[in-house]
Amino acid sequence: MDIIKCVEKAIIKHNLIQNGDRVLVALSGGSDSITLLFTLNSLKDKLGITLGACHVNHMLRDSADRDMQFCNEVCKRLGIEFHILKKDIKTESKKHGKSEELYAREVRYNFFKSLNYDKIATAHNKNDNAETILHNFMRGSSLQGLSGIPYKRGNIVRPLLDITKQEINTFCKEMGIDFVLDETNLKPIYTRNKIRLNLIPEIEENFNPNFINTVTSNSVMVQEDCEYLDNIAKSSYTDEILVDDVSKYPASILRRMIELHYKKSANSDKNLSGLYIYNIIDLLKSNETGKQIDLPNYYSAYISYGKLIIEKKTKKLEFEYKIIPNVPLCITEIGKEILLKEDKNGKIFLDTTDNLIIRNKRNGDIFYPTKMSGKKKLSDFFTDKKIPKKEREQIPLLLSNSKIVSVIGYRNDRNFENGSGKQYKIIVKEI
Repeated sequence: MDIIKCVEKAIIKHNLIQNGDRVLVALSGGSDSITLLFTLNSLKDKLGITLGACHVNHMLRDSADRDMQFCNEVCKRLGIEFHILKKDIKTESKKHGKSEELYAREVRYNFFKSLNYDKIATAHNKNDNAETILHNFMRGSSLQGLSGIPYKRGNIVRPLLDITKQEINTFCKEMGIDFVLDETNLKPIYTRNKIRLNLIPEIEENFNPNFINTVTSNSVMVQEDCEYLDNIAKSSYTDEILVDDVSKYPASILRRMIELHYKKSANSDKNLSGLYIYNIIDLLKSNETGKQIDLPNYYSAYISYGKLIIEKKTKKLEFEYKIIPNVPLCITEIGKEILLKEDKNGKIFLDTTDNLIIRNKRNGDIFYPTKMSGKKKLSDFFTDKKIPKKEREQIPLLLSNSKIVSVIGYRNDRNFENGSGKQYKIIVKEI
């Protein structure tokens, strides 16, 4: 195989790189990334690109500094601009409560983005694609996960996806290109390593010797089907998911609409696993107000008046302040200034000796709303008013001697609209 021609063909076919682009190669020093560097360097004049490279030293191995130095020397010899980041992944991952593998990936991609190149080229090959498909399948991925690694996502491009690991190693040997070996890749200590070292060889030996090519060929068909369904979902999605959508759309489209809604709400480009999506569908079917589903990265999903809400979980808001008549009270938690002003036309009657408090709702709150008979649970009042769950904690209450005088902005308690005390009105301003 002529790898340089194969890379050029992939770049043209999938529109990975344009003339004038500044392209950054993610360089580990292994055979894959070294092959990517050399092929792009051979093609840079033909493609009209400027080439750079970067290396992240994770400080996880004794040989990490050796690899960093090797990459530096290769780039110096080729005249390619080189960028280095050295970070103690083991220590930092513990601080952030993340696995070393996940945190290292985040560090790498944040570093790539910080360098402000037009395209970031990574050395994922055909074997990596097969490993990813198997990994996603075992995790219960959606159809999108089974379509494998895309040639392009945003400004991340992968020109080696049509080339196997064996072809890469043969290329390096024939061209006399040196590379370093990451010894951790030979140890079954990570899931991906176990797939690479144990599972795929077992499949090739006992089931399908051409497994890598078979599974990646199948992934192309899956990707084409996935793109078709994704386009239908995008045209159907209107920035919200309704309970009625469960019966309105086929399951394959509804799942994708939920995925789009999650990405929009969480400002994320990561997919939800199938388990989360099916839990959300069950939630939509039940239309159960108050029920909440935990999602990745501290997000949650719940139903509010027929709509699916996905938002960042926050600590329960509680505030309580003493208020003095005719003295403005600033409540920073809700960004409001409240003034209990003495006014002969005011509708609230209060005794000046009352213990006056401004706070938000508490469990068990009740009051006697004007224009209604009997008492009412505050929670039921909010439900009748169709006030979204998140907004309820933001509504201030005026209390006198522990009794609700007013649900400010909504309704007064009728017991305080008559009396012998002084008359007041409530003035609310934004701060």
